[in-house]
Amino acid sequence: MKRKEWRDMKKIFTFTFRSQMRSKKYRTALILVCILLFAVPLLVMAAAGRTGDSPDPAAQPEAVNPVAQVYVVDETGLGIRGFDAIHWEEEGMEAVSWLQTEDLQAASAAAENTDDSLILLMEEETGAIRLHLLIPEGSSLKEEDFSNLQAGLDRSFPEVLAASAGLTEEQTQMVQNPVQAQVVTGQEDALSGEELAREILSAALPYAFIMVLYFMVLIYGQNVANSVIMEKSSKLMDTFLTSVRPVSMIFGKVFAIVCSSILQFAAWIAALLLGLAAGSAVVKASGGGSGIWQFLAGENWFGELFSLPGMILSVLLLLSGFLLYCAIASIGGSAAGKQEDLSSTNVLFTMILVVSFLVSLAVGGVGIGSSGAASAWVYWVPFTSVLTLPGRLLLGEVSLTVGAGALAVSVAAAVLFLALAAKIYRMMALYKGNPPTPAKLFAMLREKP
Repeated sequence: MKRKEWRDMKKIFTFTFRSQMRSKKYRTALILVCILLFAVPLLVMAAAGRTGDSPDPAAQPEAVNPVAQVYVVDETGLGIRGFDAIHWEEEGMEAVSWLQTEDLQAASAAAENTDDSLILLMEEETGAIRLHLLIPEGSSLKEEDFSNLQAGLDRSFPEVLAASAGLTEEQTQMVQNPVQAQVVTGQEDALSGEELAREILSAALPYAFIMVLYFMVLIYGQNVANSVIMEKSSKLMDTFLTSVRPVSMIFGKVFAIVCSSILQFAAWIAALLLGLAAGSAVVKASGGGSGIWQFLAGENWFGELFSLPGMILSVLLLLSGFLLYCAIASIGGSAAGKQEDLSSTNVLFTMILVVSFLVSLAVGGVGIGSSGAASAWVYWVPFTSVLTLPGRLLLGEVSLTVGAGALAVSVAAAVLFLALAAKIYRMMALYKGNPPTPAKLFAMLREKP
């Protein structure tokens, strides 16, 4: 471009950008969607974090444990003497003393007429150990008074057996841990948590990027075509072309609409991230919620799965892809003579977008792991690379070299289509009649000197 063309492009860019930003429709959509994207994840995660954590107003405080000592009678013949090893979870139970006695008669004599003693009788019945808590003669204790003691014995008796067998604390923990069995075929290893997350994201992220760019182009592409055709529909074409060249107008308008659209979309993403961050803070503070919400509230998983260079290149590819499809949409606006003609002149734009979308899905744009990687040629065709590559780059499944090369091809294609749109705009300035078909349009371009 010449200096005057650059200057004119800057003026058109500034005017169009300000018009977009001041639009009531633009501001309303920006504010309402931001509020929605912030509030929904915050409220959902806050509700999940509080699930099961609210106190039961009908629940009564537990009574203080009245049992101070337990007389142990072992009639199993196994020499069980590890009751001091119990780690009580119930409040006030650590103070209970466990006194070993020779037989039931001696324990009954020692505990008789006391209100803070119990007798624990252990017997072997058909190969199983049975525990019996006995209230001594003359005691005022009732069964509900030592319900915590009974629950603690049921829960912690394996610790008693382990201590009686002389196992260390680490060995006891290993015995108590549940055993998990997994069938592994061939030489494959079980997936770790990070690998499983990567497998899930490798299927979800490419699909998410495809859908985001697809709907961005659908929403804003029509706006580009309408802006380009504005002077034609308002009969200002002749006056406009005497002061500004088509190349300056096309580049200025498209870049302005792309920038304003990206700012709007970036604000929506920021609102969503802020909502997730606020929701994560609520989940952490409450300490509740299921595993998925605790995972989302974690601090380090994002950096472990994604690399910073891949993230930057993914964003640049998305932006270049958006510019590319907006450039194609500007061709439809340049070829149309009035607003009613856009439905026919935008056939090329719609066809390229839909076919690229379907091809990206069909040849591996979405899949799990390396088996779902897209064919190599898809990464070098600009229409499909901007749909499939961002998600793969973010997960490190494609090299940065391929990403940088695809970015260069995408930017070059966008500039080429913008230049083509400017040429068509000038060629169609004085054209009258029905809008030409794509074949006729290209034939007219070849005939131009």
